[in-house]
Amino acid sequence: MGGSTILIRSPIGQPRTLNLKLAPRPESLEGLTVGLLSNGWWSFNVVQQRFGELLKERCGVADVHFLDFRAATMEEGGGSGTWRIASGAESHFIERLAAKCDVVINGLGN
Repeated sequence: MGGSTILIRSPIGQPRTLNLKLAPRPESLEGLTVGLLSNGWWSFNVVQQRFGELLKERCGVADVHFLDFRAATMEEGGGSGTWRIASGAESHFIERLAAKCDVVINGLGN
């Protein structure tokens, strides 16, 4: 290897910090309406229905809405409280969702 150089690069980036505050958390989910927000990754879609059942059984949640960012418009669809909204939805869509749910949980898959 006479005279050759090996350059090693670290894949570790510098963390970016934002001064964002977390949304207020309720002390309990009892009696609340919860939205489960799916970003469309298939593995969350597989378990979201069961999450909804467990929230009702174990946490006393009154109602669960399933929110899906993949669809084209915000409308009730597919029954069982499923709402579909546009990806990159405008703020008025988000406001309409917030009016329907006390708490929204962002579900990710994969």
